[in-house]
Amino acid sequence: MPLTGELEHLPIVDVIQLIHSTRKSGTLNVYSRKGEGQLVFNKGYIVSATHSSEKLKIGKILLESHIINQNDLDKALGIQEISGEDRKPLIATLLDHCGLSKDSAFKALETLIEMTVVEMICWTRGIFTLDIDEINVSDDYRFLPKQLQTVTLDTQMVLMDALRIFDEKVHSGEILLSNEPLVENPLEQLEDDTELEQLEDMSTEEILVSEDLLGLADLDKIERKKPYVFKGLEAFDPDDIHRQVIDKTLPDIPEAEKNNLVSFLSSISTNYQIDNGSLPSATKSQAVIIYSCDEFLQHAIMTACKKEGILVFVTADRNELDNLIDRALFKYLEPILVFGSPVADTEGFSKSAIVDIRSLKMAQYPQISIIQLASPLDFTFSLQSLNDGTRAVFPMPYFSEREETFAEDMIDFLNTFQVYIRGCFNEERRLQFAKLRNSLSGLRLLRKAPDISLMVLQFVSELFERTLTLIVDKTDLIAERSIGIMSNKDNGPAAPMKFRIPIRKDSIFYDIINSGNSFYGKSEDGTFDDLIYPEIGAPKDASFLLLPLKSNDRVITITYADFGSRPANQISLDFLEFFVGQAGLTMENALFRKQLDRSNQPEIIR
Repeated sequence: MPLTGELEHLPIVDVIQLIHSTRKSGTLNVYSRKGEGQLVFNKGYIVSATHSSEKLKIGKILLESHIINQNDLDKALGIQEISGEDRKPLIATLLDHCGLSKDSAFKALETLIEMTVVEMICWTRGIFTLDIDEINVSDDYRFLPKQLQTVTLDTQMVLMDALRIFDEKVHSGEILLSNEPLVENPLEQLEDDTELEQLEDMSTEEILVSEDLLGLADLDKIERKKPYVFKGLEAFDPDDIHRQVIDKTLPDIPEAEKNNLVSFLSSISTNYQIDNGSLPSATKSQAVIIYSCDEFLQHAIMTACKKEGILVFVTADRNELDNLIDRALFKYLEPILVFGSPVADTEGFSKSAIVDIRSLKMAQYPQISIIQLASPLDFTFSLQSLNDGTRAVFPMPYFSEREETFAEDMIDFLNTFQVYIRGCFNEERRLQFAKLRNSLSGLRLLRKAPDISLMVLQFVSELFERTLTLIVDKTDLIAERSIGIMSNKDNGPAAPMKFRIPIRKDSIFYDIINSGNSFYGKSEDGTFDDLIYPEIGAPKDASFLLLPLKSNDRVITITYADFGSRPANQISLDFLEFFVGQAGLTMENALFRKQLDRSNQPEIIR
């Protein structure tokens, strides 16, 4: 029987990870006011996706990826039209008649899956149904049966990529985060046929889920003409997932102990809320990677971390561990690697195997932190782990060692682990890294010089109360956009201020323009009291930042920043300099593209 649930209570990221971790096969249908999507899973791995949005059609993805051109698409659509009922799917038509390679087709289908997940991450309200063991692979994917038999998309990798893309789109303004209106009892709202008939006469704004609203006419040949009725579906209860995992992995513990663990895991399954009370779709710069063959441990830590809004990726495969770490670092995630307790007589998880793998990861990835779990009775192994350089060793309860208090010990362990991991990710350096990572993601999407300069201004404003962009002209600095000067910092960038500052040869600005070095501290340079502070007002503390943005070895802007009416704080100048260095490279690419566009324009014959 299909399972159903509400996105308000179980975000789509959690649903996807649950399906992967429990290795379920089936079709996940997600319905929202914003659209409808479908993901198909085979033993926890994604094998197909469809979406109602026109921008997520395979032809559009192939076109935007420059895999095909408009002529190819028009030709394939024309062939489909004259084929009538015998027409093949678009991707099959392109393969047969337009020279599309199977590798390119499969890559486009993979992109479709990622972008479908990206869209779903935006949905905070809606309904999902999971048809267990019913695998409705769309026709486009069925045309590549050999590839699908040998290649299935790793759900964790797809999710990591989708979250990175989602984050980039948020920072570029392509996706605007907003709370969708709450629908009370959405599963009960479409309860009987009389209500369905009434809904047909309502405006689209009043319809919860309808074929017209969701664009289902072209999706999987839907024949129904009325909105989907969630009748006779079993409610998706996260408590049942906890109990299933416990029954499978801890069969020998008493029933009362099982109930205590289920109750605890249910209590920490409540969605994490940010300061304004809203629910984050995911915390995309924080991740825990667990290497363990203990399925209960994987599930329990995943549940505990999600309470804190932290992504968790799990594996018992040594090769997959490298892939997860590499992918996380490539996507500007700073993961914490957690090794489960050693398991005797289990390949890859004995004490010696754990030590060997852990030492190798420390050498390969010196920038990431490692936490080791161990039996509290294994004193020698714990000391060896600390001596080898692990960040911490956590005592983990074993049922065989303390049967009578196992559930209580496990609850204490998970509570402590949750607090500790929260502290790890709330460290100032990690928070700064998260800001750096998010800004770098947005920076990669920018193509115009003014947008890049604005991104630098916004990044610096994360650490300072007042920021101002100064454009370097031949003899003057020109005051451009600012944050926190013309209005409150929360109001964002203000209009260009346009006052000019002469570049004196004895000024700090002259030195920065010629050296390209940044400056943070206090200065006796009279330029500030004479020319800058009369325009913007003097800060409470005289400490300020001057951060040059260079392109083609020339300083083109200087970002000024101070703490306004607040006392000065310590800052990480290396983070700022690294980001502005990357912004300079992006600026060079933008200017180079602009020159190419000009050179490619046809000359006007007079």
